[in-house]
Amino acid sequence: MTEEHIRALVVRGPKEHALERIPRPVPTAGEALVAVTHVAVCGTDLRLLRGTLHDADYPVIPGHEWAGRVLEAPSRPELVGRAVVGEGITPCRDCARCREERYNLCLDLDEVGFTRAGAFADAFTVPAGNLRLLPPGLSGAEGCLLEPLCVALHAVERAPDLAGRRVGVIGAGTIGLLVAQLVVRAGAAAVTLADPSAHRRGIAAGLGLGHQERLDDWADDQPEVVFDATGVADVFPQGLEATRPGGTYVLVGYSGEETTSAVPSTVMLRELTVRGVLSGYDQIDQALEVVADGSVRLGPLLSEPFPITEYRTVLEEQPEPPLRYVFTTGA
Repeated sequence: MTEEHIRALVVRGPKEHALERIPRPVPTAGEALVAVTHVAVCGTDLRLLRGTLHDADYPVIPGHEWAGRVLEAPSRPELVGRAVVGEGITPCRDCARCREERYNLCLDLDEVGFTRAGAFADAFTVPAGNLRLLPPGLSGAEGCLLEPLCVALHAVERAPDLAGRRVGVIGAGTIGLLVAQLVVRAGAAAVTLADPSAHRRGIAAGLGLGHQERLDDWADDQPEVVFDATGVADVFPQGLEATRPGGTYVLVGYSGEETTSAVPSTVMLRELTVRGVLSGYDQIDQALEVVADGSVRLGPLLSEPFPITEYRTVLEEQPEPPLRYVFTTGA
């Protein structure tokens, strides 16, 4: 790729987005230039495109779930020409949260697709130290799901020891299905997903995961640990009621500025522990491991690849949209 300009999806404001020609990025010291082969669209990206992401900074090039091929990497020349994936966030390592080693809560976080140009483009730059080789048995499309897998790993990390416990996962979307697979790996006695979508429950069944349609179905034997992966605020109070007294509720779905009515005494009277999950950090190697050992399957969660020029497909109303749309650049 030697052209002076590349294509990129530029979001200039709420509902104001288009593929544009922009100058080819130039890597600074310690950075690599990566030609994007695959990029996926998550719920946060959809909020950005629909103009409902409340804390968006414009203009921005989205795309934080990606795979690509290294074009330039002065500090890591051995990577040039290799297929790679990478850690999406870079903490400052100097703020109060970083000094506490809570790097994903960094007060000056640099994040692909948010504070820096993302991968919804022909090429983008990323810190070279964040890159990892894409294993031969993993497709570029599957490589896109390593970022949400890091989130799921952090969610399980935030939960108590799951070995021998009954676990529920609300929401059989990408994060929910990744979490559920990791829960099985952690040795839970049982894991059951709850989702009203028959299509999503079918994907869960194909992964060998237990599933039910409604939270009410848990009433006779409530799970000790519940992961809420819906990103729907109104599920929160229902989920608390569906958690066994003395249990733990792990909130991993992002609901933006949505509000809901919850009764604080539900937590008090049931002695529940509630834990939030933002994003994973420094878990890309572990993500590669759990995929390599077969604990987590990624392929069933992905759409067939679309060309980047058809990105507006994600905004179309569909009865059963794919869990993750994946786009290709032709690189």
